[in-house]
Order: sequence, then C-alpha cells, then structure tokens
Amino acid sequence: MNLARRAGFLGKSAALWGIMAIAVLCTALAALGFFTAAFLIWASHYLGAAAAAAIAGSVLLVLACAIALVFTLILRRMRARQPSMASEAIGTLSLAMRFATLIVQRDPRKAVLAALIAGALAEYFSSDRQPKG
Repeated sequence: MNLARRAGFLGKSAALWGIMAIAVLCTALAALGFFTAAFLIWASHYLGAAAAAAIAGSVLLVLACAIALVFTLILRRMRARQPSMASEAIGTLSLAMRFATLIVQRDPRKAVLAALIAGALAEYFSSDRQPKG
C-alpha cells in the first residue's frame, strides 16, 4: 500500500471513528435525557408516562451500544484487509532494486552519476550542522 492509499485509509478510519463517536454521544445523551425525564415524572406521579420514558431511554441506550458495535466491527474489518508495513517495505525495496538494475543495464554512467548524487545528498542530510558565528 503506497503512502497515498495509507493516508486515505487513515482518513476514512478517522472519519468513521468521528461519526461513530458523534452517533453514540448523541444517542447516549438522548438516553440520559429520557432517563432524567423518567425519573422526574416517576418521582412526581409514581406511575404513568415515566415507564414510557424509561423504556424509550433504554431503547436509545441499546441503540447506542449497537451503533458502537457495528462501527467497531467495520473498523476491525478495514484493519484486517490492510497489508503489513513489512510487506510494504519489501515491495518498495524490490521496486527500487529493479529500478536500479534497469538503470545500470541501460547506461552504467548514469548509474554512477545517480550514486554520486545520492551519496552527496545522504552526506548533506546526515551531517551535523553547526551554527555559524
């Protein structure tokens, strides 16, 4: 999986987690509201509409749990399909080796020039830079 596909996967995963969190939060808050309303109605009347509000709150809480379970299963399935980082690194390394072999076979002078440039860049980026002054 290349970098763009991995970034896309992470974006989709983050979006699903965000949507799941919002859905669960909204339904849980609604359930909490119904439970609060049920307690107030029950405390004031001891019977009647409180049972309906308590049942509605229970249903909303079960719905929030079901939403969380479904999104968790979806995210696990997405994660299971993703190849490992080791296989990605091996694929990238094999592609680089094939490319290097192709360059050397066609024109060895270009390969030497590319190696010289790569060595200079590696030296530039790996050297310790001391501030002047």
